[in-house]
Amino acid sequence: MSKWKIFNRKKGGMITFGRITSMLVMKKIYFDKPRWQWERKHYGNMMLNPNYRMNPHIVVVGESGSGKSNACMGLARQLAAAGERVAILDPHDEYSGLADEINARIYDAAYNGINAFELDGASERERASELTGMLKRIFRLGEVQGYHLYKAIMYTYARLYGTERAQNIHDLLYSISLLKKKAGTADSRILDGLSRRLLLLDTGNVSHSADMDGVMNGNSIFVLSGLHTNEAQSVYIESFLRKIYRRMLQMDKRPKSRFYVIIDEAEKLGQKSIAGKIAAEGRKYGIGIIAVSQRIKSIDKDIRTNASLIAAFYQREPEDLNYLANLVSGGNELNRFIEIKKALRGLRTGEAVICESGMRNPVITLFGNGAPKKPCLTYEIARRCMLAANADEICVAMNGLGFGKEDTVKRLDSMEKEGSLQSHVVDAESEYDGKWYMSMPRNSPEHDVCVGLVSRQLKRLGIDSRIYNNSYGPDLVAHYGREKIAFEYETGSKDIEKTASMLKFRLNVYPRVTVIVNNAHFQRYFNALNIENVRVMGLSEFLKAKGMHELLYMKNV
Repeated sequence: MSKWKIFNRKKGGMITFGRITSMLVMKKIYFDKPRWQWERKHYGNMMLNPNYRMNPHIVVVGESGSGKSNACMGLARQLAAAGERVAILDPHDEYSGLADEINARIYDAAYNGINAFELDGASERERASELTGMLKRIFRLGEVQGYHLYKAIMYTYARLYGTERAQNIHDLLYSISLLKKKAGTADSRILDGLSRRLLLLDTGNVSHSADMDGVMNGNSIFVLSGLHTNEAQSVYIESFLRKIYRRMLQMDKRPKSRFYVIIDEAEKLGQKSIAGKIAAEGRKYGIGIIAVSQRIKSIDKDIRTNASLIAAFYQREPEDLNYLANLVSGGNELNRFIEIKKALRGLRTGEAVICESGMRNPVITLFGNGAPKKPCLTYEIARRCMLAANADEICVAMNGLGFGKEDTVKRLDSMEKEGSLQSHVVDAESEYDGKWYMSMPRNSPEHDVCVGLVSRQLKRLGIDSRIYNNSYGPDLVAHYGREKIAFEYETGSKDIEKTASMLKFRLNVYPRVTVIVNNAHFQRYFNALNIENVRVMGLSEFLKAKGMHELLYMKNV
């Protein structure tokens, strides 16, 4: 048995973290100064016990392509197998293939939001102050801009006080537009600048967050690639971690780990983020942070300080190389520092220098390819159901990836039961009749499925269209000749007067609007919405249409 295994033997669930190939050892002492060298031989696997470490936090750093993500995939797989719960914040859709292996639920950030405006037990002033600080840091706002932002957030809370839904970024943007009308020239320019920056966060109609209790009681993967700006991803990650922090403070204190958050590209958070507070206080509650980044100094200092394990992959940038070598060497012995620096510069892909609080000397560890060897059925189904899809289409697509029909149907049923898929049955006496699936609809399943079917019908008629489906734009915009035509789908639950007001607003931008209504409510909408250039159709009538002319230019009769 290797020295390393003897040194780390503890009762409980051990996990493997790579295979040790070299250890830094002291060979001789010359003139009272130690001489350090890397000793290469087989030391066996590096074993960690999540429940017997000084601190659960881990830092993984290295240049692009050095093997960080593969190592973290293997770590996530090992933690899940040991019974730990894991949440992965994935900016580039690299980890979603693990979903089946670790039994994780996939959340697409573009469709399943984290609403930063939810109070979560805080007062409106506390939440406004937190939001202002977060947005100031992410957008690098000045004090005057921060003051106007705080006023706009407080105005948003006051304006929508008592409403059933939580406020969101759309409400804040609208509040800023109202404040601009009353502001002077200088203040109006500041508010206009805030509005332009905050528009980067306008990624959808997000009023409610993902079920955080479900997230903390299971494994989950948050795919952030649908948020196309660094600012939007940073706000999403920070808002998610704030919700974790709020729930953490309500937990019983316990020494053993229970929940890990893997943050890939942790540099997006910058310094003084909420991740640093979790790293400083999370050990008492069993919450661990695994921060992954290309540059060690871009990770929040509190995470670096409290991490009991550092995995340093290949590094070439001089400043980070010196900092890492000094951090891993843990002292002022020049020869030790030089040997570690040499090792960092000479690492191959998949190799890392590991420094752990329970180790006397750092080791070089080799990681295998932790990436999944075959496609993930759960992820592939969820991805194809971002727009409405029926079971036959999904089975055909999955068969092309090597999955049988029986396995696909079973997975569809299980995903629907757990809530990661929702469905709506269409009964319009058309070729689109049947059960349709949506992964994480922004609105109701009926609304989002039918918006998807509207898009399909337009495509079948040879019309280009784009789905918007948010409160600041129509559900869908079609390009017909030189015109842009707005389409809206109504389930019948909205007040007709609000619908009429919304349609008049749409006509300020689009020359024509076609409103498609649930068949059961068609007659009521048809009688009430007698507005010029607005065409009201039942869903069945629309799905049976043979040409664009009857969708746009026939008058209501």
